[in-house]
Amino acid sequence: MFGVYYVLTMKKQIKVLFIGLLAAVLVLLLPSCDYFLNNLPGKSNNSLSFLDEGEFYAQNMNTRKFYVVKANLLAEGDRCAIWAEKGSAVTNAMANDFAAKFDNVIRPKMVNAFSEKNLPYINKGITYNFDDILDYANWLAGRDDNKLTILLLDIKDEYKKLGDTYVAGYFSGVNFLEQGRISGTDMYSNGRDMIYIDTKPGLNPSNIEKTYATFAHELQHLMNFASSEYLSRPSSMDLWINEGLSSQAEHIYLNGNPKEKCEWFRDDRNGTIAKGNNFFVWDNHAGDMAILDEYATVYLFFRWLYLQADAGLQEQLFKNIINSSYSDYRSIIMSTQKINASWDNWETVLKFWFAANHHPSSSNFGYKNDDYIKNTIKVHPIDGTKILLAPGEGVYSIIDGPVSQPSTGTGYIRYAGLDKTNAVNTVSPFNQDMLLTFNANSNKNASSEQGNLTGTEVPVSASISESANLDTHAESYVMDAWDILGRGNEEDMYRLYLKNRGN
Repeated sequence: MFGVYYVLTMKKQIKVLFIGLLAAVLVLLLPSCDYFLNNLPGKSNNSLSFLDEGEFYAQNMNTRKFYVVKANLLAEGDRCAIWAEKGSAVTNAMANDFAAKFDNVIRPKMVNAFSEKNLPYINKGITYNFDDILDYANWLAGRDDNKLTILLLDIKDEYKKLGDTYVAGYFSGVNFLEQGRISGTDMYSNGRDMIYIDTKPGLNPSNIEKTYATFAHELQHLMNFASSEYLSRPSSMDLWINEGLSSQAEHIYLNGNPKEKCEWFRDDRNGTIAKGNNFFVWDNHAGDMAILDEYATVYLFFRWLYLQADAGLQEQLFKNIINSSYSDYRSIIMSTQKINASWDNWETVLKFWFAANHHPSSSNFGYKNDDYIKNTIKVHPIDGTKILLAPGEGVYSIIDGPVSQPSTGTGYIRYAGLDKTNAVNTVSPFNQDMLLTFNANSNKNASSEQGNLTGTEVPVSASISESANLDTHAESYVMDAWDILGRGNEEDMYRLYLKNRGN
């Protein structure tokens, strides 16, 4: 899955490309196979099959062309092999630190959060028993060393100086296929379970924790991909669920909130969250920066799920989701009904998450035990009398006296009155502080529907703060590159893998 870092500077919005799960989206953008076969450095024009030891296929982010990276093996941990591009500034000490961090911190944390242990698997009459999903992923890629390949390289991009765009790293699911060119495409597989990490400027010792959190984010995507294959799911997980789990991977590694996501929600710098934009229908609002709404809201939604669960369920929550037989919202409902028996449908879960954002300190449905979120996020009510909402979207309007809303018809627009206590009133007339108007349709591909607002004018003090101007922030945000390229999706790429895995 492609991804991107956006860096917001004093005078400029900067996109920092960061590629993750299925690089296959580029197949729609790339020139013919013959061009690549004639332009792979170090390879003859007729070389189609295997790389030499220490060589890896990578991708130039400027030209979109594949090329071959020559690398040295600088460090080996118990569960990883760290390769660095020849001529890079990566030292043995840096590689050893990365290997130790992976073996001792990142891998155990990710396995505990996202993988069951002792996974049985039968293939061609042979029974295997893998320690966890990462060992299965290693086997799936045709390897037997139980070591993830981590390639540190200066990814070819637009970076020349501080503030320029750059590729921070990526995971490509097509690397699980046999090494070489993938049949019928302009893509190449390394035949390895692997993740790429940028060295210039990505591997910055002054911000190494951000690099490791990014790595954890991408590792969840790898685990999610392997889990879909292990469970023989006919499709990959919905993008918003996959990204939601990866957002929690960042939290788990950092042992705390990625503050930029919470602040993005609070400040709503584009004003698009206030108009309903969130994660459920991904990238459906115009404007480069609107996609950051998805990453902020999906983080908060999955964090809220975790906080609402009791201690026993928290330990299993993300495992239950990633191992569900469902790849859509139903994988969430299977868990939420264990949190609260009445949360057995998408409409109810969505309603209470919207209520939690309005009243994050609620002892009943709020962000329990997370003081940072409770003291940081807030919603922004909007003016008007009507609004179009896509499935999953919701907005708030101020109630000034009793408000009657039309009864629910055949559509999916729903209403609730919210106040500063634990009240969530779904019976008209509404006489609380705020009216919630939301689209409860669980079909993310359905059309938008028109909902009603109260028409009460929003005071200046309740609107989006002018201090939340883009020019005053310098933050980085993770997103997937298909959001930028506007084509392809991971389900199509997962199907590409399924089509070619037997070839």
